[in-house]
Amino acid sequence: MTQQNVTGTLVSILANQLQPDGSMRKVALQGPVSLHANGLRAENGISENYPDTDCALMQYAREHYDFWRGHYPAKADRFATPGIFGENLSSIGLTEQNVCPGDIFALGTAHIQVSWGREACQTMATRLEDDDAPEIMHREARNGWFYRVLQPGEIQRNDRFTLLDRVYAGWPLSRVQACLFGINPDRADLETLNTFTLLAASWREQIEAKLRAYR
Repeated sequence: MTQQNVTGTLVSILANQLQPDGSMRKVALQGPVSLHANGLRAENGISENYPDTDCALMQYAREHYDFWRGHYPAKADRFATPGIFGENLSSIGLTEQNVCPGDIFALGTAHIQVSWGREACQTMATRLEDDDAPEIMHREARNGWFYRVLQPGEIQRNDRFTLLDRVYAGWPLSRVQACLFGINPDRADLETLNTFTLLAASWREQIEAKLRAYR
């Protein structure tokens, strides 16, 4: 897996907007969107801000929507447009199979770094009306991932993701998640992951806990 063949296109930028019924819903943002250490802000004032800089942005592969339409045919209309998975960045070309933790991408004028994979929880079980949904997302490695913003900048729809640096080659998110969420992960793999200082604290803590269980 080389830098040259890891590319993607940003097809939508999304953020929560208050709806007339009082609920929040992800909406597609138009025009330039500013990225900063804690999230994003659009020209119309819509913004998302998170105290944890390792969760500044969440990305979800648009390709996965075909899987979910097939898995939940009676709910296919819910997957007509991006947003149901809570993503800020909807992309084509990047998935958990070809993105590694620590990857640094140029996007627009910003530089962003993969910090960890999104952990599906009861929110997704409720949203998809299936208690097994989080387990399916993890097992299929279709749960998305987070970025920290290294260099603030502006992004727009159809910007290209350009891989600038790959620190943990050979460790796509799908492999890391198999260790974290699978049964009886290999101890050597966990020891390797325990050296990955660029992982977000949440994943580092889980890796250390799994290693302690071996002792």
